Amino acid sequence: MGRWRAGAAGLVLSVWTALGCGSGASTEPPRPEEEDPGSPPQPPKPPMLEPGDARWTVHSRTLGQQDAVAVASDGLGGSVLLGSTRPTSTPDASSTDTSGTALTLTHHDGAGQVLWTRSFMPEPSEGGTAHAHAQFLAVSSEGELFVAGKLEGRLRLGETLITDSHFVAKLSSDGTPRWARATGTVKALTPDIEGEVVVAHGRLVTRYDTRGTARWSQEMPALASASAVALDSDGGAVLAGQRPLSPVESIGFIARLSPVGEVYWELEVGPAAPSFTQVIFAADGGLRLTGDFKGTLHWGGTVLKSTCAEEGCSRAAFVLAADAAGRPLWGHALASPTTGEPQGARLAADEDGGAAVLWRHGCGSELARLSPLGELSWQAPYVTQPCDESLRLRDVTFLSGGDLLGTGVFSGTRALGGEEPFTSDDADVFLQRLVP
Repeated sequence: MGRWRAGAAGLVLSVWTALGCGSGASTEPPRPEEEDPGSPPQPPKPPMLEPGDARWTVHSRTLGQQDAVAVASDGLGGSVLLGSTRPTSTPDASSTDTSGTALTLTHHDGAGQVLWTRSFMPEPSEGGTAHAHAQFLAVSSEGELFVAGKLEGRLRLGETLITDSHFVAKLSSDGTPRWARATGTVKALTPDIEGEVVVAHGRLVTRYDTRGTARWSQEMPALASASAVALDSDGGAVLAGQRPLSPVESIGFIARLSPVGEVYWELEVGPAAPSFTQVIFAADGGLRLTGDFKGTLHWGGTVLKSTCAEEGCSRAAFVLAADAAGRPLWGHALASPTTGEPQGARLAADEDGGAAVLWRHGCGSELARLSPLGELSWQAPYVTQPCDESLRLRDVTFLSGGDLLGTGVFSGTRALGGEEPFTSDDADVFLQRLVP
C-alpha cells in the first residue's frame, strides 16, 4: 500500500507540469519510495502433539528414596500424590536414628508445580521399627483428602495416635490431619459430598462421619475372598476375586452387594481364573475391572486369550467393562512387547466410558489407552534396557479437562519423554501429563 501511494503522487505531478499549469519546473527532490516493512518474524510453531505424547514431565530431586503409590485429581486441574520417603543415612548424620519410612502427600497444580508437601514420620514402637506404608488415596468433591495405609510404629494424626495397625485418615485440603482411625486391612474407601467416608476393611464395611465417628458398620464375610473391592457412597460394594471349584481348580467371580451385604447379582468369569487387582466405578455407574490371566476368558460375546507358544501360554493384562447391572459391555486383553509377565495392573476411567490401564513387568511398565468401546487407542512403554526395575509407572488418573496424568519412580538418568534428561538423587518420583 505504501508503494502504490508514492507512485500515484508522482504521476499526477508529471501531468500537471506537462500541461503548463505550474509556476515552472519543480525544484523539490522526488520522494523516496517507501520500503514495505513486510511481516514481522514469527516464532516457530510448537510441534503437534499426538495422543499419548507428554505435555510436560516434572521431577523433584529430593534426598532419600522416594516412592509413588497413588495419584488423584483435585478437581481443579491439579493433582494430589500419595507416596513414601525413606531418608538416606549420611556419614555426618546425628546420633538420632533416622531410619524408617515416612508417609508423604504432595499437591501439584495443573503445570506440575508443587503447591505444598506434607510428610508424616512415625516413631519406633517397642519392636524398633517405624514404617508408614501408604496404600489408598481419595479426594472428595470439596477437596478433602482420605488416606489409608499400614503403620509399623507410632504415628499421631490429628488427635489420634495410631500404633502398629492399618488405618484410615482424613485431612483437610491443605494436608492438615483431621482424624485417624485404626482399622482392619483396608481394601477400598469412598468419600461423599458431605465429608463422610465409607471404608472396606477386614470383613467390615464402615461409614465414618465428618469427625471420624463410626455411624454404622456391617460385616461382609465375602470381603475376605475378594482381591479387588469398590464401594459406592451408600456403602454398597462390588467384589472381584477367585472362588475354588475343587482343590486344584478355581474360577473368577464378580458380585454386587447392598449396604447390608445382600447379593444383587453375581457373575462367574472363566474358564481360566483371572487375578483381579482393581475394580472402579465409571462415570455412568458402570464398572471397569483389571488384572491378569493365563489362557482364555469368556466375557459376554468376547473371548479373551493370552499369548501362547509351543513352550506354553504367558499371562496377559486385561480390562473388562460392565454396566451397573453386571451385563458385560466389552473386554480387552493386553500383551507386553517385552519380557516378563504382567502384575499389579491399575486403571482409571474417563467421563466418556474409556479407560487407561497400566501394568508392571520384568523390564518396567506399560500404559495403554482404551476407547469407550474397548478398542486400543495407543500403548506406551516405560522400560529400561538392559532389563531392570529402575523405572516404574505406579498409578494414573484423569484430570479435569480430560488429560491423563501418570506418576512413577525412577533412578539414574532418564529422558522420560522430554529432550532434557532427569537425574535422580536416589530413587525419585516423576509426574507426567499426557494427551489422552
